Amino acid sequence: MAGLNLFANDGRLVIGDDCSLNTNVYLGASNGSITLGSRVLIGPNVVLRAADHELVEGEPVVSQGHVRGHIEIENDVWIGANCVITRDVRVQSGSVIGAGSVVTRDIPPGVIVGGVPARLIRPRGHSSR
Repeated sequence: MAGLNLFANDGRLVIGDDCSLNTNVYLGASNGSITLGSRVLIGPNVVLRAADHELVEGEPVVSQGHVRGHIEIENDVWIGANCVITRDVRVQSGSVIGAGSVVTRDIPPGVIVGGVPARLIRPRGHSSR
């Protein structure tokens, strides 16, 4: 059974108006923050994680702390199925993230990106035909 997973212990999660979050979406704002603007569409199996584990050599990962971060998804953004968005990323208004993408850097407004790691495919609104 699929669900929606929202976590914000010791963090902050803000969701704007008219957002649509599909099945099995994970918004992990614990130890960080995630902000979704208005009219954001998030496809199934998407993961947004606003913090990472620290990686200190010689220490077990399980006993290390977290590196806090922030994810900001502005208005009118569509995030396709099976995407991952890492900490300290801003996706600007009107952009589309193609299915299966891993977003590790800021995305400018009004573009379509895709891939691992995500990169510019083309401006939104320009036909690919």
